[in-house]
Amino acid sequence: MNSCLSPRNGRGFQACADLEMQMLRLFFEMDAVGVAAGVAVLRAASQGESVSRPRRALLFLVADGGEGPEGWERVYQEARSEGDPEVGAAACIAAVDATLGKGRGFDAWEPWCGRLADLLVSGVDMSAQARAALHLRQGLIALLRDGDAGAAERAAAAGLSLVDAGQSLPLALALGALAGLTDCLAGHVVRADVRLSDTVFLCQCSASGVFSRALVLSTLGLVKLLMGDAETASRMLDRVSHDVAAGGLPESLLMLVEGHRLYAMTALGRGHTVQDLADRIGGRVLPARNLLLEAYRHLALGAVALRNGQALRALVHAQESLDCGRRAAAQFPVLVAALLQLQALADLHRIEDAEACLARWYPEWTRLGLQRIAAIACLEQAMLQARRGELDLARRYRSKALGLLPPGESLLPLHRSQAWLDELEGVLSAANAASPESAHVVIRTLGEFVVEVKGRRIYDRDWKGLRTKSLLMALVAEGCYKIPAVRLADRLWPDSEGDQAMQNLKVALHRLRRLGCGPGETPVNWVHVKHGQVSLAKGVCWVEGDGLSTRKETCRIAP
Repeated sequence: MNSCLSPRNGRGFQACADLEMQMLRLFFEMDAVGVAAGVAVLRAASQGESVSRPRRALLFLVADGGEGPEGWERVYQEARSEGDPEVGAAACIAAVDATLGKGRGFDAWEPWCGRLADLLVSGVDMSAQARAALHLRQGLIALLRDGDAGAAERAAAAGLSLVDAGQSLPLALALGALAGLTDCLAGHVVRADVRLSDTVFLCQCSASGVFSRALVLSTLGLVKLLMGDAETASRMLDRVSHDVAAGGLPESLLMLVEGHRLYAMTALGRGHTVQDLADRIGGRVLPARNLLLEAYRHLALGAVALRNGQALRALVHAQESLDCGRRAAAQFPVLVAALLQLQALADLHRIEDAEACLARWYPEWTRLGLQRIAAIACLEQAMLQARRGELDLARRYRSKALGLLPPGESLLPLHRSQAWLDELEGVLSAANAASPESAHVVIRTLGEFVVEVKGRRIYDRDWKGLRTKSLLMALVAEGCYKIPAVRLADRLWPDSEGDQAMQNLKVALHRLRRLGCGPGETPVNWVHVKHGQVSLAKGVCWVEGDGLSTRKETCRIAP
């Protein structure tokens, strides 16, 4: 075969040229194994001869793993001088992929962005595969470096218009995965689920390619996680990890899949597997100094901490993820980590900081097409306001979150459980508590004084002090609404100095709000203090007895 391919005869030149074209197509379709095999044949045919032609020089560089940006720059300039747009496109793609593999220095993409655009405008002689592969890289740059999901979606759509499964299955799958991810970020999770679930059947074809198959399955796994189906997500991600050919995948993709599995195992409550995955990711990512993967690792670990009630740990991981993203010049991990930061601040009751975080990032999320992240942030604010007892404001934030998503889409938030959402819905549905069944706190005053929180009766042992119960009885006896705090303090602590009585009242109010709460559980603020006046939150509390006189007769305050 080598003699037939020898450049010293006409047939050999043509055979080498045909093989080079075939290798370029395999390169565009991300078939690293096929390219390596073809290059080995070309090397044997070119033994003893200098490699000067841009096409062969490019293929040899690809097989050798490149020699830094200057190598791709040289091939690109040679391709331009010889009028070979296919090789120019391949050089651009190789340069973009090399930076992505390092996971840092994404500002180095800037000169290649202009070249990608120029080739797409002027490269009418390029194959559909070359142009589709260029659009794929445009989408990756837009998403990872700029955090612009809208631009990434447009690039994916342009690439898909050039190739379908019949023309290039690997490219169609990869572009479909990118489109599915941008759909998720824009809030079209159901659409992404339907499209990617159909695409999975194409992954069974041998021509699908290991790389493209892994992209589709890992993206669908992420979609299932966003829909709250951790079990299916785990199965999808396991298919990537157990793929017999997975050893040929780039390290960056493998670690992203492991990060998704970390999310899934946390949602499924498999603590030992979570720890094993966290150790495995850290052992492979940190020594490589891949800042993009480090950012993702901190994001995943922060989400795990948030679900486990470790808000401070989640905040530290969020800040580390932000720092890694910024040092990598990658905006996308920064934008996602900002959401985790907001969530951790909310759980730490740092209300002003959480509100400042929303004000800082909300315009960016909406401008860049990250509607789902913006909606989740509004939902976090709804919970924050609901726990403060500001139910009207909480409802407005919830309506704002719904308005950001397509009709019918789920509001299941990122980094949270279904129980968290159920709590929010329960508090907001109690905002118009016309009956004890819809109220968060039920107070019965006819006969025995009975208090129920979330449907559970509060017994004497739960009050944390006699004065706490006396405070609630005083509030009810005074009419439940806008009772001067000074009057309550004087009534309950008549023998204490003014400042000390007010301090005692603050302690009793704190204990009252925490009635029925478990350790570490955030209470709903059903007792308000505004402008020096204390009130039971309307709607959140349901008090038996129609008239103030009835309450005064039935609520006897201890001296």
